[in-house]
Amino acid sequence: MKKVVSKNYTKINHILTKAFVNNKSVNYVLKQKKEKYISRLMDYSLYMGEKFGKILINEEETACAILIDHKKKKTTLGTLIQDIKFACCISGLKNAQKVVKKERITHETLPKNIDFIQLWFLGVDVLQQDKGIGSVFLQEVIEYYKEQKEAIVLETSTLKNIPFYEKNGFKIYSVNKEDFGFEFYFLIYRY
Repeated sequence: MKKVVSKNYTKINHILTKAFVNNKSVNYVLKQKKEKYISRLMDYSLYMGEKFGKILINEEETACAILIDHKKKKTTLGTLIQDIKFACCISGLKNAQKVVKKERITHETLPKNIDFIQLWFLGVDVLQQDKGIGSVFLQEVIEYYKEQKEAIVLETSTLKNIPFYEKNGFKIYSVNKEDFGFEFYFLIYRY
């Protein structure tokens, strides 16, 4: 596993865009359910990962992750500009209320009083899925944060991903069934 440099951003954007095409929570915040909007969302997420977390990719460049450390996250002129671009070019102003609602609920549901990293996105090249690459990569991510954090948290709306995360040591700690029109699961891996 390696930390990403900007030359990998196009590859990572491609992997994540293709991996999240049918993701309910991603499509929930988009202006339109088109790949170009998912790609813009991934550009935004790469920016946030670079500023407030880590962007990781496996050696074969077939799996990647964007992680956010909420202890480092802060509002800057750069993040305000990115948030305005998000509202105008990714979610659309009509969806801004949905985005704020999703972020508020997520923030309220994240664990309190423990030092965690949030796994914002984890994706495997769609042509390489179902070969164990995601599990190997996720275990590398878990090992990477072993001495640095008390937990890794994530959210998913994709039911088929829950057994994958549970197999890799994550446990469901909350489910939101009412606010989004789909079930939204919160999972945690504790060290």
